[in-house]
This record gives sequence, C-alpha cells and structure tokens, in this order.
Amino acid sequence: MKSSSNIVSAIQHLKMAQEHLKDFNRDNPNTRGSKLFQTYIDKIEWIYRDFISNPILPSDVTSGIKEEWNSDVFCVPAIADKVSVLRPDQREMIEEIIDGLIAGEEIKFIDTPK
Repeated sequence: MKSSSNIVSAIQHLKMAQEHLKDFNRDNPNTRGSKLFQTYIDKIEWIYRDFISNPILPSDVTSGIKEEWNSDVFCVPAIADKVSVLRPDQREMIEEIIDGLIAGEEIKFIDTPK
C-alpha cells in the first residue's frame, strides 16, 4: 500500500507542478519566464508519458497513473484543508468513512430532519 501511495503522490505533485507552471504562463504570456517554464511543462509531460509507456510497469499501474493524471489533483489538498478545521471526533468519523471506502464498503448517508 505504501509504494502505491508514493506513486500516486508523485503523480499528483508532478501534475500540480505542471498546472502551476501553466497558470503562470497563462498570466504572463510571451515572457522569458513563460518560455522557460514551457520547457519544464514539456519535461513533466515527458516524465508522465515515460511512466505510462514503461513496459516494466503492469497495466493496472499505468491505468491508475492515467486516471490520477486526469483527475482533479488539487482535490486532495483541499480535502485535507477542510478536514483540519473539523473537531477531533469529526475527523475520526471522516477517517472511518475513508477507511470503509478504501476497503470497498458501500457508504450510505441518510439525511435526517433536525
């Protein structure tokens, strides 16, 4: 589990770096910085393509990498930010829900009137 978590984290950080560089380029077109950062964007894209085309990696790993690359990678830090402001008992409840999702359990939320 730890090794797959490391791969997911690496892919998320590569994608976040690429998105930040693209954002800079959108805000500062045709500058020396944007030209420099475009080379880094291209290198990150090369790393991604190398990951998914590497014959050593099993197809389920490369599929997972593609799925993660195409996801909203900024969602994970946003969730962490939100969880950090919860009370301790609420954080424990969220952790139990996440553990259940990872274990493949079906989670149902029931809306009850107050």
